[in-house]
Amino acid sequence: MTETKVPGRRKDPTTAVLAEVKTERKLLGNETRPLGGGLRPERARLYYRREADRWAEIAFARSLADTAGWDAELLTALHSAIASADHSSARAGLVQVAALAVTAVEQIDQEAA
Repeated sequence: MTETKVPGRRKDPTTAVLAEVKTERKLLGNETRPLGGGLRPERARLYYRREADRWAEIAFARSLADTAGWDAELLTALHSAIASADHSSARAGLVQVAALAVTAVEQIDQEAA
């Protein structure tokens, strides 16, 4: 009787990237600090809001020209998250940054393979 091999499950690329993120996270320990630092956090939030708007415009223009890149998406989301005075909005924005970053890493890995 011949044995038929069942193909192994392909490793989920997101799981692999998140394992790396988990390792990096452990290196940070229990550090705490505000999301936006500096002497004038309100002023910094205004700066980040302007930067978020600027990068959103760049992302939009690039999408129209079919020249999109992860940089504009990441910077728009990151600046928006830091600009938010609301904790739930900032959190949601940082989750979006993490998702975009993981997706970009997955693409880098796929292109390198």
